[in-house]
Amino acid sequence: SSYADESFEPAVLDAYLSDPRAATIKAIVLGMPGEGGETFEAVYEVLIKHAPRLTALRGIFAGDILQEENEMSWIEQADAGRLLAAFPALEELRIRGGTNLSFTPCDHANLKSLIIETGGIPSVVLHDIARCNFPNLEHLEVWLGTDEYGWDGVLEDVLPMLDPGRFPKLKSLGLRNSEIANEIAELVASAPVIDQIQSLDLSGGTMTDEGAEHLLASDKIRKLSSLNLHRNYLTDATIPRLNALG
Repeated sequence: SSYADESFEPAVLDAYLSDPRAATIKAIVLGMPGEGGETFEAVYEVLIKHAPRLTALRGIFAGDILQEENEMSWIEQADAGRLLAAFPALEELRIRGGTNLSFTPCDHANLKSLIIETGGIPSVVLHDIARCNFPNLEHLEVWLGTDEYGWDGVLEDVLPMLDPGRFPKLKSLGLRNSEIANEIAELVASAPVIDQIQSLDLSGGTMTDEGAEHLLASDKIRKLSSLNLHRNYLTDATIPRLNALG
């Protein structure tokens, strides 16, 4: 593990996980891998090496990196899907950074929460996530980002994750930090997946009143328990109407 103002080397993590007491670790939070912000590839290799011994591990956050240390779009990621394959008992996986991010599709019976924070996510990663079998996934959150930082997709690339029954226990869906927030708002306003979930998070994007109108007109949206539109571009005239949704 690392503190916010420190980095660590994979060899240090290797030594830490070699301690017999590592078998009791329930969660691992990983910060900057190396002083220059090296790729997480070597870090993942260490985790996978020790996976047979880390039987209590339930949560991994790879990328607890602040802007002062490294911009999110500069974080060098790796194949996050390999972590799930190596840790079948994992319940929470959080990844920050989209550069070189990949996600080998897998079956995972115990994953409950998947969060991927990026300045721009490759569309192939969205399709690979949609190809995964996560029967107990309850929370899915993806920061789509912009084409300046790695987003290379269109609205159709989001569709596979919205198929009804794709993740049968999904309760909370986040499609955040998106430059196509208006299009996404129009899409989800009538998407069948909204009948399944309780919480929808479309925050941190470029949504204007145009996107908000689709949400306001949707009976499906009105059935949600939570709708998060924080940090978008809505006018003072529209915000009270959204608050009135209850």
